[in-house]
Amino acid sequence: MRNEYGYFLSGNERLHYLKSGKGKRLLLAFHGYGNDAGSFASIEHYLANDFTVLSFDLPHHGKSTWGDAPLAKQDLARLVDMMKKEYHVEKISLLGYSLGGRVCLSIIELVPESIDHVTLLATDGLVKNWYYSFFTATYLGKKMFRHMLEKPARYFKVMDWFKKWHMVHPSRHKFALHALSSVEARDLLLKVWPAMSLLVPSPSELKSIIRQYQIPVSLFMGVNDRIMPPRLGEQFKSGLDTVRLHLLERGHRLFDDENAEQIAKSLL
Repeated sequence: MRNEYGYFLSGNERLHYLKSGKGKRLLLAFHGYGNDAGSFASIEHYLANDFTVLSFDLPHHGKSTWGDAPLAKQDLARLVDMMKKEYHVEKISLLGYSLGGRVCLSIIELVPESIDHVTLLATDGLVKNWYYSFFTATYLGKKMFRHMLEKPARYFKVMDWFKKWHMVHPSRHKFALHALSSVEARDLLLKVWPAMSLLVPSPSELKSIIRQYQIPVSLFMGVNDRIMPPRLGEQFKSGLDTVRLHLLERGHRLFDDENAEQIAKSLL
C-alpha cells in the first residue's frame, strides 16, 4: 500500500511520484503513454520487502505539472543523482513500460555506471522511429503534426487508405484513430510527444553501453503485440549476453495480476 508521494523539481516543472516498499534497493519505475504512476501496483506488491519503489508520473500524466519545455536528458541525470543521494544507494534498478521503457533506455545511456538491473515491458526505443523523429524534431514535421491534431477529420481518409493497402498494420491504424478521436486525446498527444522528444536513445549506442558495463536487462514482449512486436526484442538482444528476452501470451497490454509475480522476479 502506498501512503507516500513526492515531487522531482526542474525549474517550474514537477514530476510527481508514488513511493512504496521499504527495501534497501532502489527502483525507479516509469509508466506507458496515457497511464500513470499507479500502473505498477500489481508488480510492486512482490517487491516491497527488497525494494523501495518510486513510480513516476511522466510529463502531462497523473499529478505531474509540466509546461512546454521537453523533458531533457540532464533532468533525468539529475533525477537519478538526487534519488541515489536521498536513499543512500550506489546503484538503482529501472522498470519501464512502453513509453516509460524509452525513459529507462535513456537513463542507461546517461548513467550506465549507476544501473543495477533493468526490466522493460513492451518497450519503446529499441529501434529508431523515423516517424516520431520527423514529427517531433523537424520544422516541417512539427507543422504537420500540429495541423493534423487541430484539423484531424481530413486525415481519417488518408489513414484508412494506408490500412486498405496494407501500408500500416490494423493495430497501429486503431491507435492512430484513438489518438485523434477526441479533443482530450488529441490534446494529450500534442503535449506528450514534444515533451518526450529529446529522449530518443540510439540503439547501437545502447547495445555498446550494455555490453561494456554488463548491465542485466530483462525484456518482456507480447507475442501478439503489434505496436512493439517481439521481433524488435530479438533484434535488440542479438550479441548481448546480459539481455534476456521473455515472450508472454499477451498483446501490448503486457502485464496484469496473472503475470505480475513473474515480472517482479526478473528484478529480484
